[in-house]
Amino acid sequence: MKRKLLDILIMISFCFIITLIFCYPYLNESIFIGPDTAFHMNRIEALSIAIGNNDFYPRIFFHQNYNFGYGSPMFYSFFFLYFPALLRIIGISVYDTYHIFLFVCAFLASISMYKCASLILNKNKKIYIWFTVLFYIWNCFYMSDFYKRGAVGETLAFIFIPIVIMGMYHSIHSSFKKQYILVFGFCGLLLSHNISFVIMVILYGIYLLIHIKYLLKNRKRIIWISFITIFSVLMTCFFTLPMIEQLASGSYRISDYFGTTSLVDSAMKFRDIFDFRTDESKYLCDSVGPFLLFIPLLYPFTKKKNKLITFCIIAGYIMVLMTTNLFPWQYFKFLSFLQFPTRLLIPSVCLLALSAGYTVAYAPIHKKYKAFFNKGLLIVVVLVGVLQLFGYTRTPGIITKHTKGEELSNDEQFLGSANWYNLLEVSSPDYLPIVTNVDHRMHGTVVLTNSEETITVNKPYLGYNNFTFSLPVINADTYYVAPLTYYKGYAAEVYKNEQLIEKLTATSDPETGLVRIEPTVTQNDEQFVTIKVIYKGTLIQQVSGWISVISLFIYLVFTIIQQIKK
Repeated sequence: MKRKLLDILIMISFCFIITLIFCYPYLNESIFIGPDTAFHMNRIEALSIAIGNNDFYPRIFFHQNYNFGYGSPMFYSFFFLYFPALLRIIGISVYDTYHIFLFVCAFLASISMYKCASLILNKNKKIYIWFTVLFYIWNCFYMSDFYKRGAVGETLAFIFIPIVIMGMYHSIHSSFKKQYILVFGFCGLLLSHNISFVIMVILYGIYLLIHIKYLLKNRKRIIWISFITIFSVLMTCFFTLPMIEQLASGSYRISDYFGTTSLVDSAMKFRDIFDFRTDESKYLCDSVGPFLLFIPLLYPFTKKKNKLITFCIIAGYIMVLMTTNLFPWQYFKFLSFLQFPTRLLIPSVCLLALSAGYTVAYAPIHKKYKAFFNKGLLIVVVLVGVLQLFGYTRTPGIITKHTKGEELSNDEQFLGSANWYNLLEVSSPDYLPIVTNVDHRMHGTVVLTNSEETITVNKPYLGYNNFTFSLPVINADTYYVAPLTYYKGYAAEVYKNEQLIEKLTATSDPETGLVRIEPTVTQNDEQFVTIKVIYKGTLIQQVSGWISVISLFIYLVFTIIQQIKK
């Protein structure tokens, strides 16, 4: 018992120290706005606003994109953003909230890799586990994600990929009754970063096919794998089913990626994988770094081979190669959901970090020189890591301690210009309808209509999930287009003299992609009629939520019973 507590204390202390050093670029007292930084900071801000309005699981961030609303929560899970959102609610600044959240993410990623390396390396000496964690966290691609790209979803994925690998190992090589590890890993990964989840599902599927003969001889493992697959699907359907429903109900800009040549256009040159610069001379570092590129190449000379590590090395190097223009992406358009090839580096870093750690642990070095070799390599790894981190201290940012939450969406203040949509909140407008031809910045609260007559809108009101306007006359053959981006689940209520006279399901206006209301009654007695537009959600959203809750309860009960039986 004392030994276990000591091991836990060593793990926490080591991971805390390397995370603390990893975060020293924070000392430049600014946040660099990368491709996704403001998008994720605004997601945190939007979630805190939703909670403040008693909307604890928002489907749409209603105030975003100049109050047209942005449905990113239905496509990109915010499950792990509650922690930073709560920090904002209790009054912590956007600057400090972001830093605290990223520190926690890096610390948890180091913990998960520490546990993974402890399992896979099977070595008593902690130094090889330390090497693996350093290879993983002090990696120039992870640094770039962390400090320049602002890829919070990918940063969260780094927590769960090692857990998925642990689950992969147990499902084939160890106790298949430790299925909760794979469930936790895949569920967490899906709720962190959709694309990383899909990549890891594909890798796990390939790994299962490699061991198909063994699995057919051990049918119980197939049953367990099927069991965890079903429950993983059910426990996360509160997110996946509403997302599928929205994608099926309309065409969004994210759909443009499928079947396109985006991967061909964004593939790197081969020499770029050897470019390890992290300073201001290079915008983003899309390399796995020197240690992960070269150390696993020595694996064939190790004294002991491991099937999982062999798979990790092959898969890791293939994915690195796939990021370059040497790979024939023109024949793999079905993988265009990746958006750009460097997405493959997210799991590749994890696979190669494990491989590098394993290679060092079982390197064919005489015992007489092993300690000297380890100390020398540790010094080199630390020096290279610190030097690469130093590059980020020289990259100035424009978000500071004095930046307020409402300023995060000010395109002109931070970008110097404004677009037809709010770039800082929306980033690339993946979750806007393809048909959108509205200048959201200039549109305001104008209500469009197909009537040839001039329509006078009285006192339009725009609140949280509430757009209300009044008209002296409505006709059954006239439709009204509210200044709200359409997502399935919008509805309208028609009132006269404060009495509800009609409920309507809103539709998407084919010309603008906004919410269209089509009353079926005519009111022309010149008493103002009020139309209230709100997002009520869908039946699938409600049902999938209950399915996930019930499935989680059943799974927890089952897991507890299994532990008691042991």
